[in-house]
Amino acid sequence: MIKVGYDAGHGVNTPGKRTPNGEREWLFNDKVARSFANELTLYKGVTAKRFDDPTGKRDVPLKERTNGANSWGADYYISIHHNALGSDWGNHTGVETYLYTNPQSRSVELANAIHPSVVQAYGLRDRGIKRSNLHVVRETTMPAILVEGGFMDSRIDINKLRDNTVLTDAGKLIAQSLAIFLGLESLAANLKKEGLTLAQYEELKQLINAQTKRIQELEKLAGLAERKVLATHEKEWKWATSIGLLDNTYPNRPLTREQLAEVEYRKATGAVELAVKVK
Repeated sequence: MIKVGYDAGHGVNTPGKRTPNGEREWLFNDKVARSFANELTLYKGVTAKRFDDPTGKRDVPLKERTNGANSWGADYYISIHHNALGSDWGNHTGVETYLYTNPQSRSVELANAIHPSVVQAYGLRDRGIKRSNLHVVRETTMPAILVEGGFMDSRIDINKLRDNTVLTDAGKLIAQSLAIFLGLESLAANLKKEGLTLAQYEELKQLINAQTKRIQELEKLAGLAERKVLATHEKEWKWATSIGLLDNTYPNRPLTREQLAEVEYRKATGAVELAVKVK
């Protein structure tokens, strides 16, 4: 089992680690780190461990991070950051990947494998692979790199950093490049290769049909399928469904958290406003 240590740099309240508008670097780093870890779970023979505080509330000391990774026996370490030159906006731009000043040969190979994916994900100027006496790449005993995914104080780069799709893609591409570098086998490819037997397929269909039937029976017993909107809420229900905030089904069901998220998403993305204009 290959062990990969990683961190999202700094903490939410680390002094100076923010944009001129006050946006925290950790919030950018965290999105990339979470995407990286999620993507890595799709491969066999690898496990990942995070060495900063996943909540961002505590800026875990660098020594604690590197000692933790060394004690855990990490085989590789990746530290995810976003850059800055100062406290004012500028037109500087680009991504970088850092090694120690006197790196292990495997660290150089790791950087060469990962850096192109960082450039691709952000679509910014390639500032290259550099060497520096940074603690996290110096004190780790395993091959280690530090990624700088664009400048937080750049009028150019900040547009990328504010795009969650870019940050998510960065994490995914870093993980995918690492998987190729390590020669990992995709779980999805393995499942596709193995597939389902005809008997397994038929059994799965029967289970799904039985579960669907059971849900329908429970809904009927609970009266959920037949219930109509209460007269006291009829006006509000018609308004919410007419503008696309809710669909026109199951008015008396409890609202799940994922359904609440969908409602808020429709509001936030303007889908509801668009529906009003169309009508």
